[in-house]
Order: sequence, then structure tokens, then C-alpha cells
Amino acid sequence: MEAKIEKAGARKERPHALPRERTHYKSLLVANPNYFGNLPESSFPPVKKMAGNTTYEELECLGYNPALDLLEATVHIKLPSGFSGDLCSPGSTEYVRFYVDYGTGNGWQDVGLASFNSHDLPNMLDCTNQPDKPLSYVLTCPLNPEERNFCIFPQLPKVRGILSWDLQPPAGQPNWPPPWGNVIDRHIQVQPRPLLWIDVVNALPADTLEKLPDLSQVVATEPFPLPGPGPVEFAEMAKMYHPQAAARTQSAASISQVVPAHRFGAAAIQTALELGNQETYLQMAQQWQSLDLDLAKAVAALQELSGNVSYEELTCLGLEYNLDRLVATFKIKRPIGYSGDMCSAGSQEYVAFWADWDNTCDWTYLNTVQVNVHDIPTIPSDDLFYSAILPVDLSTLRQPCQKGPKIARIRAVLSWNVPPSTTNPNAPVHWGNRIDAHVQLRPGVPGEPGAPIISIIGGIGVADINVFGNGMTKPAASFALGGSPADPWLLGRGCPFGGLIIVQGPPSMGADYRLWARLQGQPFTEQIIKNPFHVVNWLGVGSWITPSPVTGFVTYMSTLANIDQVLAHWTPPGDDTWEIRLEMTNGGPSVFTTWHTIQLDNTAPRRKPAIAPFEPPEVTCEIHIDSGGDCKDFTTSSLISGRFTARDVYFGGFSLQTLPSSMLPNAPTTAVLSTSQTATYSSGGSAWELNTTGMQPCGYVVMLQVWDRAIVNSRPGSHNHNYYDVGFCLRA
Repeated sequence: MEAKIEKAGARKERPHALPRERTHYKSLLVANPNYFGNLPESSFPPVKKMAGNTTYEELECLGYNPALDLLEATVHIKLPSGFSGDLCSPGSTEYVRFYVDYGTGNGWQDVGLASFNSHDLPNMLDCTNQPDKPLSYVLTCPLNPEERNFCIFPQLPKVRGILSWDLQPPAGQPNWPPPWGNVIDRHIQVQPRPLLWIDVVNALPADTLEKLPDLSQVVATEPFPLPGPGPVEFAEMAKMYHPQAAARTQSAASISQVVPAHRFGAAAIQTALELGNQETYLQMAQQWQSLDLDLAKAVAALQELSGNVSYEELTCLGLEYNLDRLVATFKIKRPIGYSGDMCSAGSQEYVAFWADWDNTCDWTYLNTVQVNVHDIPTIPSDDLFYSAILPVDLSTLRQPCQKGPKIARIRAVLSWNVPPSTTNPNAPVHWGNRIDAHVQLRPGVPGEPGAPIISIIGGIGVADINVFGNGMTKPAASFALGGSPADPWLLGRGCPFGGLIIVQGPPSMGADYRLWARLQGQPFTEQIIKNPFHVVNWLGVGSWITPSPVTGFVTYMSTLANIDQVLAHWTPPGDDTWEIRLEMTNGGPSVFTTWHTIQLDNTAPRRKPAIAPFEPPEVTCEIHIDSGGDCKDFTTSSLISGRFTARDVYFGGFSLQTLPSSMLPNAPTTAVLSTSQTATYSSGGSAWELNTTGMQPCGYVVMLQVWDRAIVNSRPGSHNHNYYDVGFCLRA
């Protein structure tokens, strides 16, 4: 029986009667590994069959943030005891192992294990006289999808979470039943990949392909240069969703999936209501009338609507105990009604986070997170689950374990396509809902630093880097400061890093840190980075910081002293794959981040040396004149032609130009796109030509420039680069 709930801060409770299967859990398993009968292949006979017992803890939700590629699991701790000790003891461990099934026939794939410490925490009442149980904890696991589909083919894998108390779920066993804990499955949506050139080539008619050279190998993995999808216009949405439009299609499926006007027109109505402009009202009324829509009826329906969860609904809310992040899980329930398919901009689900950290019944607004959603006709019958994630700084709110647990109230407010209030935590929303939860803050000394965090590497936010994968930037990655694209030529290509790599992250005041680096998976190569680095304070005054020459430690600086939160400068050589992590200490045991993978590329496109005893491995920057030879005379109106090579392992782009530009000469032309690699040097390269008609007699140079797409020196527009030129004389 659960102990009597006492008032907040109380400690004295009737003891909770714990079963032997809980108090002697591991000793029972040591004596008989199949004690609970969850190993059907075992030769040991079960003593007490038990699986999926959720009396003490329960896995409530699984969600996924497509933009961050993060899986989130929310676990509820339900009882005040049964967790092997109070907050000042080691307590016990709650494990969640994650699996994913992409539906390709390969079955469940093990994608990782996460855990947090659980303790015996007394029952309390919060300031509203409500019990603090269950307590909501969140666990995070990165997911690197094995493949990404193009947007016309939504990728909706199933994920599985296995919660197990004090016993690690075995790797590679997705059907393992935990004695204490449970298993849940949910469907998620993976971020689509960009359109590739090979997609375009494959879509061309056969007779057209016969007239073209073989493009499959040259352009297979190059993204097709398209602008980002724009929002679906209101008139187009009316055609998609309006009852009369659906009726005109004579499609029963369309008619049954009609979206009401006060749904797809909600944002427009809300914007008009906030403007208070009669001319805007008139224009809007005329537009709705022309689309056969009843604006007055839609406005009335929207104003009467409050907390509708027929399209989306918040299901879980909790605190990531290890990383200090608030996570709200919501589900998308319908195939349409989200302002366009996955090839469009879709719409936004807004989640506003509030907190009452000190249990005073005063809500503090924290921030609003948005998650992109779309119409997905193939939505599974059990819905799609998403996560909204908000990092929070809890360093000043912690309290020592001797003072007991720090329990706080948090709130999440979900609103579709219209941001919820930032001033009133009780303000109603039309489409969406709100939920509250109780969370436990990790114990510590107030002001004590939280977990170390690396936020930006080489100018790119870690959420835009496959730091747990190949170390390249993710599709459509952009610079954290300024938003410039990582790949300035094409969207969708992964970029490596080179030159000076600046590492950035938020401060944990009062703590020291240092940066470690190693070759991927090679512990014996670990080294401490001790390079001086440059910071700028809030007044724009710069200074150099030198880590300890002995230990490499640096004391965290406040954001006022280090406005860009620069942690380290690292200049690794070569083209290897490296890993970096932060170590943080506050006089006690060190705390580490996970290893973050970074792919290096410090090699520029190669040109053939003028005089050298050997050839380079493969020339990737070279140009010559075939018609007459290099550095020869030509007459005006000649057509000069030649071959050139522009390539790289991480090819960016090339340019051909005629110099001097002051003479306004004609530009060379080629059939090769400037964002595509040419044929190899050894096979002769690709053709170019220059029509000199209209050019003045003079000496000219045709210059080839080749860039790779490595992010060099952590700044936009800086890449490994080389050039090659060839001259000729144009005579009258």
C-alpha cells in the first residue's frame, strides 16, 4: 500500500511494504537467471513468472524530434520507495533500450541504451494540494536513420522502448520482457532527404535519356538545386480541404477527410483579429467569399473552440534528468489538416514551456519550441509521436541531497499554427491542449554546474552535425550564428571540417573544463587540447585565454565575459575522423560529455606540379587548351576549346573565367554544371570552350578555380581551394 501523502517538505511516512522480488531482485536472478520466467530458452525453471510489472515505474511515452534526430522516452516513477535508497545513496537505475524498425524487412535494430538514477523520494503535496507522484523523467537517445526518403515518400518507422529497473535490457533482443518495467511501440516521422539529381534523371523519359550521356555516376548523390519549400497559399488549402472542393472530386475518401475552415483558416483569422484593420477585414471577407467559404461561421466556430485535441494532443511532459532539458511529447492523429504535405512547408506545432521551480504556484514562462508537421496520408492507425525539446539552466536551483528532493511543477501548452500566450499560462488555445507534470531536479549545491555541453562545433550547431555518426553536417545544415548554409552551393550535401575548429557551449559557472580529442575509436590517441583561444565580452572587447599548460583546464567564463561561449580552439591536421568531448570538474569527480564525431578534410583540390619527381595521387584541378595548345596565338573570332578537371572527395563547386576582367572578355562555357564534378584527369577531363568573337586583341588567361565544401576555420564561405590557369594571345 502506498504511504500516506504528507504536506510538502514532510519526511515522516508510514513505511511502504516492499515485496521480496523488489528488495532481493538481483540476488534472486543471480541464484536463478530465469527466476521470473522471462528467458524462455533457459534451462532454469521459472520460480515466479513476472513480466511487465509497472507498479513502481512505467514507460509512458516515446517521441522523436525529426530536426534534432533525437528519440525521447518519458518514464513515470509512481511510488515513494522501492528504489534501493534515498537521494544521498546510489539508489537504483532505470534503463531504456531503444529499437527502430524501418519497415524494410530488416526487423528491429538496436539503436542505444539510456539510463537515469531513481531513489526513494517521500510523497508530498504541491502548492495546489495535489500529490507529486508520478514524477516524470525523460531519457534521450540519438537516432541516425539508415536511409532517408525523398519527401514524396514519408518515412514512418516504428520505435520500441524497453524500460527495465536495475537490469540492463540485453542488446539485440527487442522481444525481451523486463520483470520490472514495460515495453511500448510508437511510430515516428523521419526528416526527408533533399531531391537528388539521380531522382530527376530517373524520372526522365527513356527517349530523352538515350540522347544524354551517362549521368548516373556523376550526379547520383548530388542534391538537385531547389529552393526551400514555401507555405501552401490559403486559396490552395481551401481547394485541398474545403467540403465543396472535396465533393467536386466525387471521392468518398476526400469527403470523409474534410478539414473545417476554422482549422485551416485559424492562423489567418487569428492574425486578422490581432490587426484590428477594417481594410484587412474587407479583403479577407472578399477572399473567403470568392472561395465559397463562410468567414463569419468560421470565426464563430473558432472562438467557441477551446482545447480541441482531434488533430494533435500533448501526451507526456518531463525533465531530462541527465541533460537538464524539458521534453513534451505530442501525437499527430489525422492524415490531413496540417497545411500541406512533406514537400511543402507544412505547419508548426508550438509548445510553450512554463515552470514553478520553487512550488509557489507562480508560473514562469521559459520559452516556446516549434516542431514542423505535415499532411501524411499514410499515417499509422496508432498516430505519429513527436518531441518538443527545451534546454534549461537549473544550476542555481539545485539543493544538496541532505535537504531532500527538489520537486518542481512544469507545464506545456500545445497550440497548432498559432503561438500560445507567453504571458498567461492559463490562456486557452483553440487547437491543442496543456498538461502539467512534477519533476525532480538533480541534487547539488546551488550554483553548482550542471552537465557539460558542447553546443557548436566548427560554427555548426551539434544538432546539424552527425556527431554520433559520420561526423559530417546534416542535410541543409546552417551556421549557428547568422544562418548561412554550411554548403553554399547546394542544399543536402554533408560537409566535413578543416582548419581552425572553434568549440562552443554554455558555461557552468564555478567549474573548470578541458577539451579532449582522439582518433575515432582509438583510446590510445587521446590528447588534451591546450591551444590559446580568443573570446569577446559583451562590450566587444576581445582577449586571449590560455588553458593551463600542465592540465589543460580552463575556468568557465560567464556569457557577459564570453559572449559567444567559446570553449576551445582546435586545429587538427589531416583528413581523419576524430572525436572530441568535454571534461568538467568542480573539485570532485569529473563529468564527461559523450564523444562527438567530426570528419576532417584539410586537403585542397590537387593540381599537377610544374616540376616534380612524382605525380600526385590524382589531379583534381587542371585546365588545358586542346585547339592549338597552351600559351599559343589565336586570331579574333576563334573558338578555343580544351579540357579541364574539377574534382574532390568532398567536392563543392568550380568556376571558369577569362582574365583580365577589365577587358570584359567572354566567359568560357561548359556542359558541366558548376556544382558537379567533371570526368577524371586520367580519363581526359571534361570539355570547355571560349568563343572569342568580339574580344579585343590582347593576352588572356582562362582560370579554373575548384573548391571543396569543407567548413574551414569555422566560418561561412571558407573552404579548401585551388586554381589552375592557362594563357593565350589573341591577335587581330
